Amino acid sequence: MRVLAFLGRRLGIFAISLLGASLLAFAVCSALPGGVAEAILGEGATQAQIDALTAELGLNRPWPVRYLEWATGMLHGDFGRSYFTGQGVLELMAPRIAVTWWLVVFALLLSIAVAVPVGMLAAMKRRSWEGFAASAVAQLGMAIPAFWAAIVLVLVFAVGLRWLPANGYVPLTTDPVGWAEHLVLPVVSLAIVQSAVLVRYVRSAFIEVLGEDYYRTARAVGWRPFPALLRHGLRNAALSLVTVVGLQLSAVLVGAIVIEQVFTLPGLGSQLLSAVSQRDLMIVQGVVMFLAASVLLINFLVDLSYAWIDPRLRAEDGR
Repeated sequence: MRVLAFLGRRLGIFAISLLGASLLAFAVCSALPGGVAEAILGEGATQAQIDALTAELGLNRPWPVRYLEWATGMLHGDFGRSYFTGQGVLELMAPRIAVTWWLVVFALLLSIAVAVPVGMLAAMKRRSWEGFAASAVAQLGMAIPAFWAAIVLVLVFAVGLRWLPANGYVPLTTDPVGWAEHLVLPVVSLAIVQSAVLVRYVRSAFIEVLGEDYYRTARAVGWRPFPALLRHGLRNAALSLVTVVGLQLSAVLVGAIVIEQVFTLPGLGSQLLSAVSQRDLMIVQGVVMFLAASVLLINFLVDLSYAWIDPRLRAEDGR
């Protein structure tokens, strides 16, 4: 029962947050200056034409009515239709979702794969040159903008060495090798900054573990430093790592939008910017809502992982 109460509370928070995100997304898009009808008809349109198209699109109705229609449709998988093409928003988003999420997921996995061993090294060797070098490199990585890293990587590996393509995208089903080659530089560019951020948190978490009694006991009974830290400290440091990964997801999504522009990837970021410039607010709302729901879902999963990593948190929440 305690587990069900914990899960119910987290689901309630997720649902309320999702409702708030949908209200905010709709309100912001509705408050943007300019009108959809003017953007579709162009500068030479008369006011009568603008009014007629506005009524045809249903944009002259009260915003609560339009919001309820949009929100109810999303519950049934209908994100509305593009004002310009008439196609379903979800249909237009579907092929781009895969591009963005390949980029985000691989960047996060690469960041974690780099940050955990480097952070452990920085913690264990914090009083030696190895630890100092690891911390210095992480600090430098945090100061490098993702787009600058992307440009440098393109100049070195695409223009100079000609090992990898500089831009574009190939679907996985069309050419798996080409798909992987086109993702390498964008993923590495995005992972550089994120891994640097994670290294700092992993280092701090493992420094705390080094001072705990259970680590000193493991060392006293014969465990070597690195295996003792990995065996007895990783689970305790995982709580901090999971927290930071959840918080960094929004930063990764924002970074992905920038990286997609640098490498001309057909993802959600490029679709969002294109829809904003065209005033296709239905697509803007759909993309923003999808990204917001993704962040909230990851945070929900992070909350559940807390209870799995440390059951004491679940017990405390159930009181």
